[in-house]
Amino acid sequence: METIPSSILIVGSGVFGLSTAWAAAKRSHFAKTSITVVDDTANGEFPPDDCASVDSSRIIRADYADSHYTAFATEAQKEWRKQGDGDLGGQGRYTESGFVLTAYEPKGLKKAGTKSGMDYTKESWKNCVEVAARDGYSADRIKTLDNTKALNDCLGTDTYPGDWGYLNTLSGWADAGRGMKWLYERVKATGRVNFVNAKVDYLENEGDRVTGARLSDGRLLTGDVVLVAAGAWTGSLIDLRGRVEATGHVLGYIEISEEELALLSKQPVVLNLSSGLFIIPPQEKVLKVARHSFGYLNPITVHNGLPLSSSSERRPFVTSLPSTRRNRSLSRLPDEADEDLRHGLVKLSPIKGLEKRPWKGTRLCWYSDTKDGDWLVDWHPGWKGLFIATGDSGHGYKFLPLLGDKVLDCMQGQGGSLGDKWKWKSIDDETDGKERNGKFKGLITMDGSRGGDPGMVLEEELGKKSASRVAGL
Repeated sequence: METIPSSILIVGSGVFGLSTAWAAAKRSHFAKTSITVVDDTANGEFPPDDCASVDSSRIIRADYADSHYTAFATEAQKEWRKQGDGDLGGQGRYTESGFVLTAYEPKGLKKAGTKSGMDYTKESWKNCVEVAARDGYSADRIKTLDNTKALNDCLGTDTYPGDWGYLNTLSGWADAGRGMKWLYERVKATGRVNFVNAKVDYLENEGDRVTGARLSDGRLLTGDVVLVAAGAWTGSLIDLRGRVEATGHVLGYIEISEEELALLSKQPVVLNLSSGLFIIPPQEKVLKVARHSFGYLNPITVHNGLPLSSSSERRPFVTSLPSTRRNRSLSRLPDEADEDLRHGLVKLSPIKGLEKRPWKGTRLCWYSDTKDGDWLVDWHPGWKGLFIATGDSGHGYKFLPLLGDKVLDCMQGQGGSLGDKWKWKSIDDETDGKERNGKFKGLITMDGSRGGDPGMVLEEELGKKSASRVAGL
């Protein structure tokens, strides 16, 4: 971006969209730039309650197998730890509970060039130890848990949570819904950002330049720069097949007693990267269990998405998109997910019998996934004026304090090593993210951080009946 735009239109008010609006509103470079954020909300509250960054809790950790993300998250954690009432991490919005990362030893041969959950766990441990030592923390802040017994001793369990792992006392979790509300209030208070509550039908173009967003009511919002930060919905506006797609990840809540809260609130976050199952300690009498997995696919036909360049016509295509309250009512989880979450309660919680309780609520959280786990934050190579910020693969929220500034840095060609990782990439397999002969082939995120089975289609799984029940766990 050689010149400062007179206007920026941001499509999406999740963690990418809001944080970028906040960063732009505070930068002197953009003092004369008008900033508009458009999103489709049910009740007029930004961001909408079905976006991935709005939930009871998100893990805040620097525990990554890639040292670039460890370094980025470490800087974000310094902001999370500020506990003043006016700080993002204040008033209970961030809790440094500690974090146990574990995995099972892989069975069988893994595909060449890919990581197992155990590979990821051990590389993450090495990165975190190195950064903690650099920042002057004592060595006992990160403790290895060298076998199942050590894991059980740490978690207060007597099950099989993993084969090896470690406790990082420098990580924790945040109340994501309250954090996003805090951010929205800060953005609104700048007086610089115009919020529009509307559904974007498609992106408008003049020749090879994207000029704005056409709304479902017929209005056209324009911008010198159109920044699409629509999370897992981004693929409904732009053909990103083979690069980014939406995958749905399951979570469930059960009610707990005051006595159980007293115990569980003192637990660390625990995540097994082989199964993807994790539990976040509660602040109230509700416990969350979830699964960071390959996720469900939801193939949908897009009718007016932006093609790869102005030389291509807009034609319908099939891609995976979210299934949330705004476009359907999901009354239950697929049976396999219900059972798997209950397995998580059995293996990762010190309290017996939690798995037999009814769900207080369940949800699908939709990631914007990429094949290698690296994000897509770059100018679209086929269109002028179009910048994309998505593909965080379920990790964006933990970087919230720094995310918007990093997006703007990338927009201005100053993204550094992370900006290089986040550039638009060529596709090595033209069948990824495409439908062939009525069968949809999704992306598979092969960074070692995913558990479960790849390629599950939501509608197919909802139609299956499980052979086993909770009593057999």
